Amino acid sequence: MQINTDNMNTSTLRSLQFKHKENATDWYRSLLKHVKDEDTSIEGMVSKVCPPGNLEHQKVKAIFNWICHNIEYDLDALKNTELRSTDPVEIFKRRKGVCSGYSCLFAEMCRVAGLECVQITGGCGENKIKGKSRHRWNAVRINKEWKLLDPTWAAGYVNRDRTKFFFKYDEKYFLTDPKVFNEDHFPDDSKWTLLPETNQVARGA
Repeated sequence: MQINTDNMNTSTLRSLQFKHKENATDWYRSLLKHVKDEDTSIEGMVSKVCPPGNLEHQKVKAIFNWICHNIEYDLDALKNTELRSTDPVEIFKRRKGVCSGYSCLFAEMCRVAGLECVQITGGCGENKIKGKSRHRWNAVRINKEWKLLDPTWAAGYVNRDRTKFFFKYDEKYFLTDPKVFNEDHFPDDSKWTLLPETNQVARGA
């Protein structure tokens, strides 16, 4: 997806924002029509996808969508751990990364946007096979409440031969209900399940 608001004035950006403030997805799609992916810095891109005055959930949605539609899963790094990076600047420039790359870039873009976000490390897998595979995802605080999301799994999938990545956005992993999210995500620190029975992070913490 290509994004550029250089020729857009503040009133145009705000009209887009408020026109779609009830639906963050529609708002984001409208913004994309006016933006080109020419920025060479994280700060520049965040300023484009998160124009002044928008709400926290809009910022989170815009950042999440941009990453899921522009960062490709790095198959070389999947096969060779020495190629894996947790440098958000490198991930942003290369437009590639594994789960740690997606997670660190999302956290950094949130930080630039003034959002509180953490990276969570743990196991993942189906049928509650805890720790079958190591993984990293995020939690972000929106209106003083922590929410779970996974930009890696939401971005697409790798074929069985691990030779090709396919972009296929999956809304399931955006601000997912903790009970659903924890069916295949098992954080090392149980408080990040965000379930009441596991010492959930306090709303105002």
